Amino acid sequence: MALSSIKDIFSCKTNQENKKKDLKTGLLVLFLYTAGIIIVSSFHELWFDETQAWLIARCASYKEILTYIPHYEGHPPLWHLLLSVFAKNGAPVDFTLKAINTVFSVTAMALLIFRSPFPKIVRYLLPFTFFFFYQYGVQSRPYSLAMVAFMLMAVTYKDRNSHPWRYILVLSLLCLVSAYGIMLAGGLCIVWTFEIISELIRNKKLKFFWKDMRFYSLCFILVLAVVLIIMLIPAEDCYYLGIENDSALIDKLKNGLCYILFLIIPFESWSGIVMNSSTFSLPSEIIEGIFGFGMWVGLSAFAAKNKKFFTFFLPYFIMSAFMSIKYVSLHHLGMSALYHIFIFWIIIEQEGKIAVPEFIKKINSKLTSTFVRKFVFVGGLLICLAPVIYSGIASISDIKETFGLSCLAKTIKDNHLEDTKIMVAWSVEYEKDEDSDEEEGFDPYIFKKFELPSAHKPIKRHNTYIMGAAEMIEPYFEKNIFMNYNVDCPDDLYMHYKYKEDYEAVFEKWREKGLPDFIIGYCALDEVYDEKTLEGVRYLPVESVNYVHYICKTGIEESHIYLYMRDDLFDDYPQFKWVNDQTGNVYERKPQKNE
Repeated sequence: MALSSIKDIFSCKTNQENKKKDLKTGLLVLFLYTAGIIIVSSFHELWFDETQAWLIARCASYKEILTYIPHYEGHPPLWHLLLSVFAKNGAPVDFTLKAINTVFSVTAMALLIFRSPFPKIVRYLLPFTFFFFYQYGVQSRPYSLAMVAFMLMAVTYKDRNSHPWRYILVLSLLCLVSAYGIMLAGGLCIVWTFEIISELIRNKKLKFFWKDMRFYSLCFILVLAVVLIIMLIPAEDCYYLGIENDSALIDKLKNGLCYILFLIIPFESWSGIVMNSSTFSLPSEIIEGIFGFGMWVGLSAFAAKNKKFFTFFLPYFIMSAFMSIKYVSLHHLGMSALYHIFIFWIIIEQEGKIAVPEFIKKINSKLTSTFVRKFVFVGGLLICLAPVIYSGIASISDIKETFGLSCLAKTIKDNHLEDTKIMVAWSVEYEKDEDSDEEEGFDPYIFKKFELPSAHKPIKRHNTYIMGAAEMIEPYFEKNIFMNYNVDCPDDLYMHYKYKEDYEAVFEKWREKGLPDFIIGYCALDEVYDEKTLEGVRYLPVESVNYVHYICKTGIEESHIYLYMRDDLFDDYPQFKWVNDQTGNVYERKPQKNE
């Protein structure tokens, strides 16, 4: 009985008389989705990756966007080129980014609601899941355009042999949006190539392959993919994936965690929460690995039963292997979810339904206990609804919390500090204490510095190009307002992901500008200035900001930052008061010893 219900659900047949009603319901769902995106986006503050893309589009030349930026960003140039049309012509960053993203997200969900062959409950719930609503709908990233590409891929797939250029152009769009898109599109093209060759051999037409338009369309996307891969090869000094900054492949393959990550990717794409924060626990990884393994087996079995095994497995394996061995973050996993939708979409359009694998039928026949059946049903229902719940949690967190540093940009503007000397914190890696369990490169007391200069742990390395706070503040200004940001290229307001540098030479250029008037974030001043220069100098916090730097499925990751002012400037800026702790309490300024 359970299997017959499943078959009914996945048969996806719609009576003609119900189409009008379905259209009205679909429009209502799309309206609710659009309204939800607009409401949450109106509260959403742009975060680091969003502002970085905008600043690249605004400040980088087209030559740099095509030949330099991709080596450090890891993204094909289409998103930056698209934004540049608006950014280079003075469009407001906040409204423009959100408007562009909303248009793409709503377009993608309209295709899903009105063109997909899924049951109504699936079509109406999917738009409100975590990745499709919050992660890709609210946060303005190129993945909103990837959603459009996936939906169009599914629409054009069934006619790929009669109209190959439609399908290839949509695959090309996916390649231009994301590096993961190149992997998935490449895998699909490999499978399709073998299907074409088999067809030509079967029809004894292999020697006439050059007359087949599919051959030329595949050649086109091959050339495009090669060009994009060359563009995306990480530079040697790339902060994340540079040659010297990356461990050997053999070392990663020896690490068991990469295999667990490989297993959990399908489950993490929907209901998993292991990658919900930067701290993982081995027991939860193992438990989720079991669920993930089950999904790998289940997805492969469904694909095989419906004659789409290689179409599913090869592209998905390539992407998942890269994610687990090389680089992945939570927001990338929506690409996995989109591919699941694509696979089931093309199966239903081809077969009219989703055939159930034999081993699942056997398992179902052995589940005779009513309690077990109810338990499986309720558990499955909760797992299916979890992504919608995550979307709601993330949206509420975004509405309630301070997400980003636009408040500091407002403080600078309101107090006309743009032309003062403002220093912003840069990335440093601290030495690890041998007797301490603290993570290497981190100083747990860094957010408790109520006065600068102050003592700090020994510093292992400075990364003066990496200034996250600057990146979230600069979009709200027409010029570089920081004395130490991109000192070699001050007109570039975007962050260069470089880690190989002569930071002593950089410090010398900072010193030439004198002491800063204001400081944002903790700065190891004693590493830049000598003891004589810093004698009697004090910086006191005048604004304390608790902000969220990352919103996950079920929670948030918070940060804290101070705006410091040099002690001798209090008379010039009487509007500022000394904030002595993270609660925001204001204290009377402590006099210096020589006062």
